[in-house]
Amino acid sequence: MQFLVILALATASSAGPIVSQAAIKPYVKPKSTDSRSPCPMLNTLANHGYLPYNGRNITAQQIGDAIFQSTNWHQDFGLFPANAALGNLNKTAIDLSDLNSTAGGEHPASLTRKDAITGDSNTIDTVRVAQLFADSRSNFLTVDSVAKTRNRLDSTSNPPLTTSELGVAQGEAALMLLLMRDTYVSLETSEEDISKLRSPKDRTRVWLLEERFPTAQGWKPAEELVEIADLGPVTTAIVDSQAAQKEN
Repeated sequence: MQFLVILALATASSAGPIVSQAAIKPYVKPKSTDSRSPCPMLNTLANHGYLPYNGRNITAQQIGDAIFQSTNWHQDFGLFPANAALGNLNKTAIDLSDLNSTAGGEHPASLTRKDAITGDSNTIDTVRVAQLFADSRSNFLTVDSVAKTRNRLDSTSNPPLTTSELGVAQGEAALMLLLMRDTYVSLETSEEDISKLRSPKDRTRVWLLEERFPTAQGWKPAEELVEIADLGPVTTAIVDSQAAQKEN
């Protein structure tokens, strides 16, 4: 999720129809020689073969296409941050491990990785992920539970998050809820109250810890194209919940 730095600042793109409802490609556990990043989404795309399994020599267009083909999310969810990272890294193609750097988008207070100053920021931190789930007392992650997690991580981040990094972290939390939610049509018709958005823990746990699409837990691609604009209301709800919890 660190990779999705620019999404919080991106504008909406024009809508388009879903192109394919093909079955999700099979998961293949990565080898020790494969390149992987701090981003669960990109690692998942490589583990399912939407990106090269070895995680190497990947272009921005490949990332945009992979996100669309696997999730029915707009290509710009991949193109915007990929082009930003490639520009910062002065590359035309990347290995996924290149993103484990400040230029590549890595930042402190991740939902799933240690801060670089205190440990390995590229490998999943199972304790940190367990704390994310413990912040919710139900079987779902919610806007309020994720806001609680963000407040905890933000207050203990080393180094402290910059204003820009804080916005990115909040956007990444919104992306997780939106991707793993248990509804599949547009928020405008199915989620009158964004604060009720929820992500089942069982599927979200599989995604974050195994970096695979949790189809066995009921996950499937969105039935309607997800636009970058869909991320904004969820991010705002998380920010508002963070503020309310700090006041209590």
